[in-house]
Order: sequence, then structure tokens, then C-alpha cells
Amino acid sequence: YLINASLFESKYKSLEGVERNTPYNANYLVNFLCGKEFTNLGKKNNQTLGLNAKVFFSGGRRIIPLLRDDQGNLAVDPNNNEFWDYDKAFDQKLDDVYQVILSMSYRWYKPRTTHEFFLNLDNVTNTKGRISEFYDEDEPGKVAYMTQFGFFPNVLYRLYF
Repeated sequence: YLINASLFESKYKSLEGVERNTPYNANYLVNFLCGKEFTNLGKKNNQTLGLNAKVFFSGGRRIIPLLRDDQGNLAVDPNNNEFWDYDKAFDQKLDDVYQVILSMSYRWYKPRTTHEFFLNLDNVTNTKGRISEFYDEDEPGKVAYMTQFGFFPNVLYRLYF
């Protein structure tokens, strides 16, 4: 098992002399990992089962927001290619993100080869935190968001020789 956490500030000074957050200033990051291997399985004691879990938490991603008026309504101008409020670059954060990842591997050791079956279940909770915003021309006046990738199973077979 492993637990780690980081508290941090990530800033830069622009050419105008203004100190700003970077897009990576999430302020915190926490990982919890655990795993266990069960060896000497099978009739010939030549198989290994591995079980693993990872939980990840992070502060929200900083963005350059879309242009808004004093009331908070969108004020983008697609005809003049004006979308972003660079004066407020990276001041705001979107959703904090988290993921739960589970994986399992099973290995067979043979005299000249090793076979491995691997199953990885990314984002088991199907969390879809917002990671960026954009102007959607299909729905004028509305803000659209890109979200983190949802649940994604990954199956792999490896042959070592």
C-alpha cells in the first residue's frame, strides 16, 4: 500500500509583471494505492494473481474563462473571434476530480514464456468532473464543458518470451 498527498501552489509571472496561477495549480493531490499478489497458485505452483486498487483526488483544473458581462451572462463574439477573458486567466477552478481504478492480473509461468491476462477498470465510479469550458456554437448563449473520461475497462493479454 502507498498513501501520498501534496499541497502546493503553482504560479508564474507574466511579461506584464502580473502573478497568476498556472493551469496546474490544483492546490492538492492525494493518492491511495494498495495491492496484493498471491503466488504459487495452480497445480504446478507457477501462477500468480495480482489485485490492485487506486483512489485519486485532486483539486479542480484552472481555466481561462469565457467572456462574461457584469451580470455573468456570456459575452463572447464569435464573429470577431473573441471568446476568452485573458484578464482572469486561471483565477477560477472547475470541479475537484477523483477516480477509483481497480485492476487484476493473472500470470502463468512456463519454461520459455510467461502468459499474462490483465484487466484494468478505470474510473469505476464513472465520475465526470468538469475539466474545461467552451462556447458551443450549436447552443448560443450556453457554456459547454469537457469532462473527465468516464468508466473505461481495458483488457490485455501479454506474452513474454
